Amino acid sequence: MSFRNIVAGAVVAFGMALGGGAVSAAVIDLGFALDKSGSVGSANYNTTKEALATALGLIPTTGDNQYRVSVVSFGSSVTVDLAPTIVTADTISAIQNAVRNSSYSGGGTRTDLAISSLTNAFVNADGGLGDLTLFNISTDGSPSSQANTLTAANAARTAGVDGISFEAIGSFSQTQLNNMAALASPGTPVIVHDLDQIPNPTEHGFVIAVTGFDAYQAAINAKVERIIEDTGGGTTPIPLPASLPLLLAGLGLVGGLRLRRKHAA
Repeated sequence: MSFRNIVAGAVVAFGMALGGGAVSAAVIDLGFALDKSGSVGSANYNTTKEALATALGLIPTTGDNQYRVSVVSFGSSVTVDLAPTIVTADTISAIQNAVRNSSYSGGGTRTDLAISSLTNAFVNADGGLGDLTLFNISTDGSPSSQANTLTAANAARTAGVDGISFEAIGSFSQTQLNNMAALASPGTPVIVHDLDQIPNPTEHGFVIAVTGFDAYQAAINAKVERIIEDTGGGTTPIPLPASLPLLLAGLGLVGGLRLRRKHAA
């Protein structure tokens, strides 16, 4: 989570603790990218897109917080299968169908284009980036260019994207997993082999090692469920460590700060 979001959320939590006024709802952006490169194959691609469509059905359609979803697929080029769309009871079926209707292409693994496309989709969406923006990328191989993908990931973070995580599907060496984790987050690589150990995606980027396409449904379900849990479901505000409001108050920061969405003018 970016420092700006931590401060804003802490101020909200502090105000609520003191009996403050109403808090505006948060817009939580979720970007998903599906690998449709040659190594995936059409049958496996059908498996992944159906699994993602099913997992998106776990996102709350009611509550104070709103979830906004965009989906792209990538091979040698990238396709925007779903422009940023708020998840509601009226839109969820269309969102899922847009994923299911995504077509397989083959080609290379331009993960860099997928990240850049998601970044542009949300930055240029109505109102710009939401209060929290998380990207999730599912792939069966290393990017065509690690350097270009790192540049795209860093550009996404600079633009205001708060978290990037991956599902590495199939056989990966430790070096490949570490390289992918470096794209997700600078610093110590976080590789997850147990779905019960998925970290808070608002706090740290990571890679889930998925044994194969038949295990992808469980992995993406667990990821979406963890995102919902760590972003408060349909409630406001986004959960934060209880010590943060008191810490900021002690530093004298709370009095001069006010919550405003990232996309406010």
